[in-house]
Amino acid sequence: IQKSRPLQSLSETDLTLPELKILDAYLARINSHDSDKRTVKLEKGELERYLGVSRILKDDLNKRLRHLFQVIEVKDENKRKGFKLINLFEEADAEQDENGLWQVTLTCTPSAREYVFNIDNIGYLRYRLKNVIYLTSRYSYILFLYLVDNRFRKSWRIGFEELKSLLNCNAERYSQFKFFNAEIVKKAHKEINEKTDLRFSFTPIKKGRKVAEIEFTVETLTDIEPPSIECEDFVQT
Repeated sequence: IQKSRPLQSLSETDLTLPELKILDAYLARINSHDSDKRTVKLEKGELERYLGVSRILKDDLNKRLRHLFQVIEVKDENKRKGFKLINLFEEADAEQDENGLWQVTLTCTPSAREYVFNIDNIGYLRYRLKNVIYLTSRYSYILFLYLVDNRFRKSWRIGFEELKSLLNCNAERYSQFKFFNAEIVKKAHKEINEKTDLRFSFTPIKKGRKVAEIEFTVETLTDIEPPSIECEDFVQT
């Protein structure tokens, strides 16, 4: 997957984990240097496999696809004094076979094209699709992308409040690190280490009696290879 930096800010929207995975499945198949081919077909059974389910109800799929069609704000470095609103997709064609499996064809909008194609000039994050499709927590998904994006630093610190904002943990309960740590960070740490090729550790850093920062250390990350077997069953049209 090659995901532009502005599209990484979608983690700050209300898109759900399954919807973010659908977008990743789309990005995993397109050629980011050929904007004329912006239609991707997810063959029967692929969508179910990537979402980790055996069957998707029509109303549920309809709801998820509609949510991907909403107007969203992307964080564009060129719009520092303003903001950019776009639609990701302009068309979705979903057909169900006699076994209940879906074939879904997606076409991105012209307004999203600048964040999907020819992304070398705006920067992008590259990671394997198989590293995210098995994650079951949205927190794990967002933290994984954050760690991959910063892995070149090997070890670094992030403020407690900044990390909560990144993971969209706004509940009053998480103002106390012990709850944030037990319910969010530790669970994400376990899932990422078990289900992806990234290994990391973290250490709370106190100032006075309160945790002010978290230090992350990326220990290993398998070299990223060309599109893996996970993507081969996609058909681009």
